[in-house]
Amino acid sequence: MKKIVSAMVAGVLVCGALNAQSIKVTNTFGGDSDNTGSSDLFTYDRQKNEDGSYKDKYGNTTRASDRLQLDVSGKDFDSRLRMEIGTTKLNGKESTVRFRGYGGFQVIAGNDFFTKVAVDAGYLAASDDYPKYARILQNGFGGIVKGSFGNDNEKYFNIAGGIKGTDDSYNDKDTFGLDAGMNFGIKNVMSVGASLQNMAGNNLSAGFFVGLNNVENLILNAGYIYNNTDTDFIAKSAKNTISLSAGYKFQESGIFLAADVMSAISNEYLEDGDTKEYENDGKKLIPFLAKGCVSYKVKDNLTAGVKAKVAMMIGDDDSRKTELYPNIVYTLADKMGTVTTGVRLNLDKDGLYKIAIPLSWKCTFADIKK
Repeated sequence: MKKIVSAMVAGVLVCGALNAQSIKVTNTFGGDSDNTGSSDLFTYDRQKNEDGSYKDKYGNTTRASDRLQLDVSGKDFDSRLRMEIGTTKLNGKESTVRFRGYGGFQVIAGNDFFTKVAVDAGYLAASDDYPKYARILQNGFGGIVKGSFGNDNEKYFNIAGGIKGTDDSYNDKDTFGLDAGMNFGIKNVMSVGASLQNMAGNNLSAGFFVGLNNVENLILNAGYIYNNTDTDFIAKSAKNTISLSAGYKFQESGIFLAADVMSAISNEYLEDGDTKEYENDGKKLIPFLAKGCVSYKVKDNLTAGVKAKVAMMIGDDDSRKTELYPNIVYTLADKMGTVTTGVRLNLDKDGLYKIAIPLSWKCTFADIKK
């Protein structure tokens, strides 16, 4: 079903391109879990003994991938087609298609179009991403209505709904993803929003967010999440989670600082709709994750920075895992794009267990405006 809808909308995309006012083609190649949707280019994992202890030996994995993206837009048309290919197979994000119709109504189809349909205040500054619980629409298809009002249209809103899943999941209410969400904001003042996911079954997830944007160069967002299952942004799933995110760019010095904190407020989590608890030897364990980043614009074509992440179950010090990622972004001459690389270090209670070297090249092949 998804494939049919995606193919239909892709056809509309091609037809719309004939009357497009803007066509942009970008490509990202290499191995970078932040930029290409796949693993880092070179990964060295510390090998383990049968009893789980580490050996003084590392195994190597090399994997490259490619992300090709086409953006086409016009007065009443805004669309995106994205294809990501790994070294051995498609990595699960084959394409992204988004079609906007006339007036205030938009029709969306494809997979992974969340980057354009998310809760504004759910953005995490240090992660530079929207977690799943802040994405109003994900894989599948749906629609969005948006509008603005007030003096100079400074107040805006959008309301969206859709379904997601695989071809086999639409017949099961617990895997059938019925999603909805909304945004309301006042430009240069504040924004609020909410997302509801998997409303049809026992895996309901909900997020409520508020953000302040009345200070230039400052990002300040907070949220509450019910049934947080996005373990990219917390150590383990949690029934009730709070999130805080802040970032500030010092315009004159070129320094950017940001931090994200996600913490459960109890040791409870949900499994098939039932409440369960994390415990170890009678101690309550609470999922927690924090991220931070600092970057410095060394010169016009070079930015250096460090990202850090700590994930753990509060109450169990042995569960702590830390990631450090010093990195650089270099802008090539003659509009040949940017190169990102660095060294990603992963540590746990026994020390360094993984070393990765990301390397990716992002280039705009075409940027046509009529």
